[in-house]
Amino acid sequence: MKLTSHLLLISSFLLLTHATLAQHASVQGKVLDENNSPIPGVSIRLGNSGKGAATDIDGNFLIEGLKPGTHTFYISGVGYKKQSKTHKLSSHQKLDIKIQLQEDTKEMDEVMVYGKSESTLLKEKGFAINAIDAKDLKLQSIQLNDVLDQSAGVRIRQSGGMGSRVRYNINGLSGSSIKIFIDGIPIDNYGASFSLNSIPTSMIKRIEVYKGVVPAEFGGDAMGGAINVVTKTSTQNSLNVSYSYGSFNTHQASANGVFREKKSGLTSKISTFYNYSDNSYKVWGKNVYIVDEKGKDQYVTAKRFHDSYESKGLKFDLGFTDIKWADQAFIGVLVSDMSKDIQHATTMEIVYGNRWVGQSTNMIQATYVKKDIVHGLDVNFFGSYSKLRRNLVDTVGYIYNWLGEKTLNPNTGEYYTWLSGGEGGDSTLNEDNEEKYTARLNLAYQLGQHTRLSSNLLSTYFTRSSHDPLDPQLLQDLQDTRTLWKNLLGVSLEHMALDERLKTSVFYKFYGQNVGMSEPTLDRNNNLVVNSYDAQSHNSGYGIALSYEVIKNTIILISGENTIRMPNSRELFGDVSENVETASSALKPERSINFNAGLSLGPYRFDKHAITLSTNTFYRRIQDRIMPGVPDQQDETFTYVNVSSVLSSGIDIELGYNYTDRITWKTGFSLTNPRFNTEFDANGARYLYYKDRLRNEPYLTTNSNLRFTQQNFIQESSRFSAYYNLGYVHEFYKNWPSIGGAGKDMIPSQMVHDLGISYGFPNDKITLSCDAKNIFNEQVFDNWALQKPGRAFYGKITYNIF
Repeated sequence: MKLTSHLLLISSFLLLTHATLAQHASVQGKVLDENNSPIPGVSIRLGNSGKGAATDIDGNFLIEGLKPGTHTFYISGVGYKKQSKTHKLSSHQKLDIKIQLQEDTKEMDEVMVYGKSESTLLKEKGFAINAIDAKDLKLQSIQLNDVLDQSAGVRIRQSGGMGSRVRYNINGLSGSSIKIFIDGIPIDNYGASFSLNSIPTSMIKRIEVYKGVVPAEFGGDAMGGAINVVTKTSTQNSLNVSYSYGSFNTHQASANGVFREKKSGLTSKISTFYNYSDNSYKVWGKNVYIVDEKGKDQYVTAKRFHDSYESKGLKFDLGFTDIKWADQAFIGVLVSDMSKDIQHATTMEIVYGNRWVGQSTNMIQATYVKKDIVHGLDVNFFGSYSKLRRNLVDTVGYIYNWLGEKTLNPNTGEYYTWLSGGEGGDSTLNEDNEEKYTARLNLAYQLGQHTRLSSNLLSTYFTRSSHDPLDPQLLQDLQDTRTLWKNLLGVSLEHMALDERLKTSVFYKFYGQNVGMSEPTLDRNNNLVVNSYDAQSHNSGYGIALSYEVIKNTIILISGENTIRMPNSRELFGDVSENVETASSALKPERSINFNAGLSLGPYRFDKHAITLSTNTFYRRIQDRIMPGVPDQQDETFTYVNVSSVLSSGIDIELGYNYTDRITWKTGFSLTNPRFNTEFDANGARYLYYKDRLRNEPYLTTNSNLRFTQQNFIQESSRFSAYYNLGYVHEFYKNWPSIGGAGKDMIPSQMVHDLGISYGFPNDKITLSCDAKNIFNEQVFDNWALQKPGRAFYGKITYNIF
C-alpha cells in the first residue's frame, strides 16, 4: 500500500540522519517558572562559546555543536531573576538540564524588559496564525466560541443559543473545511457532547487559529484553516471550581484538579463540567407568526419554548509526568452526555414542539510524550477508542405555532398533524451506534541546531450501525452499516538560516480513505432495496511556509499549499437528528490551492506604549467544494453536495495597542470575496449565479476589544478588569444574489456590543465576574436567517481551592 512505502521511506531517512550527527557535545533543557509552567522566550547564552538559544513555546531549548570543556550558562527572561549555571561537558555528552526561574517583581516595576510572545514565536514559522492568550478567559462568563468570534478573519456561525450547531468560518471557508483540535488531536474523536464550549476555560493555555495553510504536524485534512486549543500542562497540585448563572436559565459549572506525587511522578488529572440552558430567548421577524381565525398571518414576538440543552461530562487521567522514561504517560477515560430539544427545522418557518435528540460518549485513551527519547528524537503518541450512542425521538406529529400552541382545525375541532407522523419526517426512535478507533504518532527529529524533521501519522477507523424500532420489520432484520477508514500522513522539514532570520518549512501530506455502506430501504412498491457501495481514494498534497525578519520586529510571512479535504462521516452518511440525509457515493474530495502573504509588525515600543500590526492577504481556489444543498421545501431535509469551483480572496488586518499591560486594545477587519466559479453545468447550461458571492456567507466583518486592568485594586495582590467588545457583520444574501427579484432575502447588518467586569481577590483565591452580552438587544441572525439570543446577563464565581 502507498502508506506503507511512505512510512518505510521516512524510517530509513531518520536512521540515516541519526548516523551522521556531528560528534560534539550538546545541551538541551526546559525552563519553568515557580508553578512548573514552561516559560517561552527565555535567553540561554553560553559565555565562552558565542552560542545560545531561546526557549520555544513549551519552554524547551537545544544548543548543539559545543566543544568539550567547562561552559557557563547565562539565563535571563522577562520579569524573572537572572541565573548562571556552570557545567563541564565531555566529548559526545548530551546534557539535559531543567531550570526554574523566580519572578522578579522589582525588575517588572522598574525596568521594562521584553521577550517574544508566544504568538510571535508561532508566526515566525511562516504560517498565517492568530494566537489568543487565555489567561483572562477563566474570569469571564463567556464561551470559547465567543472569544474566537473576536479574532480577525474568524466568524462563528451558530444556529441559536447554547448547544446549537456551530460552523467555523475562516477567511470565507467554513464547515468541515475548518478542523478543530485539542492539543493537536481532532475534536471529533470526543463526540458532539464534548465540544469547544465544554472545555472549562481554566484548563486552556492559549488558542491557535491557523488561516488557510495548516502545518503537517496536525493530522486532520484541514483545507481552509484550523483551530487548536492548547491546554495547560502544569503538574503543580491544584484544584479549582467555578459556577456561572445567567439569562435564559443558563447554568455552567466546572471543576479541575491536578495531583502529583513528587517522588514517583504519579499524576492524576480530573476535570468535570455541567451546562444547561432553556435557550428561551425572544425571537421575531418574517418567519415568526401565527395564523389567526381568518387564516391570515399575524406576526408576533415569541419566546423559544422547546430549545433546552443539557450536557455533562467527566475526564480522568492517571499516569506519570517528568520521569526518566516519559515526560507524560497517561491512561484516561472520558464520559459525556448531552440532550437537546429541537425547536425548528433548517429554517425558522417549521416549528417543532416534541422532537429531541440525545447523545452519549464513552472513551478510553492513552498518551505518551517524551522529548529526546534518543538523542534528538521527540515522540508524541495518542490512541483512543470511543463509543457513541445517538438517539432521535420524533413520534408526536402535532403542528405547533411560535406561541407553543398546537394549531387547531376550526372545521373539525381537532389539532393539525403532519401526515408523515413525525415533525421532521416519518415517526422515528432512531438510534445510531458509532465506534471509532484513533491512533496518532508524531515524531520530530533535530538534525542540527537549525534543522528539524518531523512526521505525523493519523489513522482513524469509524463504523456506524443504525436501528429504528418503528421501521418495518423487514428493514429491522437487516443491518444498516457504514464504515470509514482514514489514513493521513504528514512530513515536514524546518530550517533556519541567516542568523535565524529566515525560517522555512516544507511539507508533504498523504491522504487515504476507504468508504463502505450498506443501507436497506423500501421502494414505492414496498420492495426491499439494499443500497451499498465501497469506494477508495488516495491523494497527495504539499506546501511551504516561510518567514523573514527584515529588521527587528518586522517579519514577512508567506505560505502556500496544494491540499485535499475528504468528505467526513456526517457528509457521507447523514445525520437524521439534524435533518441531514445520506449523500451519494459520488461525493468527491475537495481540492484547494491556498496562498497567504502577510506582515507581522511589532511590537514597536515607545516608552510604556506598544503597537502591533498584522496583515494577511489570501487566495483560495477550491474545486468540488462540499456544501449543504438547498433544503427540501416539505420537511427541510438536505444533503451535502459538491458545488464545482469556488474562488475566494481577501484580506485581514489586526491592529493592537498596549499601555503597560493596563490598557489593551485590539481591533480587526476582514474582507472576503468567495465566488461561485463554475460557468456551465454537466449539460452545458450556464449557471445563473456564475461569479455570484456564495449564498449564506458573511464577507465583511470587524471587531474591536478594549480592556482595562488594575493590579492591587482596593486590596493588595488583587486585580480588577473591565472590557468592552464590539462586533459588526455587514449584510449578506441568504440565497444566490442573481436569483429572485428586488425582494431577495437578506441577512441584515448587525452590530453587537458586550461589556464585562471582574474582580480577583488577593492571591486569586476567589474571582467574581459579570458579563452583559448584546447590551442593546440587537436582532442577530446567522445560518439561513436563524435568530441568535438577544440581550443577556451572566455572573460567575471562580474559587481556587489550592
